[in-house]
Amino acid sequence: MDLCGRSQRGALREASRKQASPRRWSRVNGWSWPLHTFQAVAWTTLFVLAFANFGIFVPLLPPNWNLVIYGVTGGLFCFHFVVHLLAISIDPAETNVRLKNYSEPVPTFDPSKHTHVIENQYCHLCEVTVNKKAKHCRACNKCVSDFDHHCKWLNNCVGGRNYRCFLCSLVSASASLLFLITILLYVFIQFFVSPEEVRTHPLYEDVSKDTWLLFLPLFPVKTKTLVVLGIGVFVLLLSALSLLLLGHLLIFHLFLMFKKLSTYEYVTQNRCQKTPKVPAGRKELSFKISMPQSEVQPSAAGRALRSTLLHQHVRGGLVGDGNSQQPDFVCPQRTREQGVPVAIR
Repeated sequence: MDLCGRSQRGALREASRKQASPRRWSRVNGWSWPLHTFQAVAWTTLFVLAFANFGIFVPLLPPNWNLVIYGVTGGLFCFHFVVHLLAISIDPAETNVRLKNYSEPVPTFDPSKHTHVIENQYCHLCEVTVNKKAKHCRACNKCVSDFDHHCKWLNNCVGGRNYRCFLCSLVSASASLLFLITILLYVFIQFFVSPEEVRTHPLYEDVSKDTWLLFLPLFPVKTKTLVVLGIGVFVLLLSALSLLLLGHLLIFHLFLMFKKLSTYEYVTQNRCQKTPKVPAGRKELSFKISMPQSEVQPSAAGRALRSTLLHQHVRGGLVGDGNSQQPDFVCPQRTREQGVPVAIR
């Protein structure tokens, strides 16, 4: 008869099954196993674009531009490489968590004992006291100081200790991609308008017009025009896609800085706002359970009481239509038509 009680017992059984799962260890930083696929994609894209920039397209620029472009793009690449490494390598965990031994397994959360992982600024998994903005990351399995989000591209959490490095990596990567796209557009325009402008190196005097040289000036490699165009189109599309993703993320974090919010706070606020509220006119789902009548005839007092209850029931209307003052049984769960998740108490 207690439908909600059944659901609650089922939830407790599921929680007990999860409790029996083996313990897990905390991850130290982005180099801890397991590595993420996005992390490998990020590093591969970084070196492919750097290789194309310094080895193929910058040497095609006029001689008086080469040193300047090499200095600007080289400086941006080195800066991005350093801050990207720092954002991955820094352990963003709470101070009390970092003082513990990472070789010890983290206990499994028991929902029958605690409602939340962190209660009263104490983490029941890390078993340490944490600050107010600390959150326990599922992926890293530890409490992160001033938690912002878990970045799959870094394979590390972004918190108070490495947020500046993360933001600097976004800015430097976006600026580098803007420079690379500008160089590519210039090379493409000059290739179709005035090819001599991008064939200024002395080694081009000894080759035909349909032959191009890559990796100048140290390791010149001869290739055909279609190969250079194909590489240029591929690098341009890859750079544009990367800039679109990184630029969107950079603008989003600048917006969060303006609002003085973290990514976690922004997401939780949006979830609360999108949760539909039950209108005041809606009624709770109610139903009446009829008990089988006894074969024994009721007494006179029983018949009188039954007649009185029946009279009140008819006068009040059907159970659950909103007119009766107190229905027989009311389930505390909201109906699915109301669009509200069911809460088991």
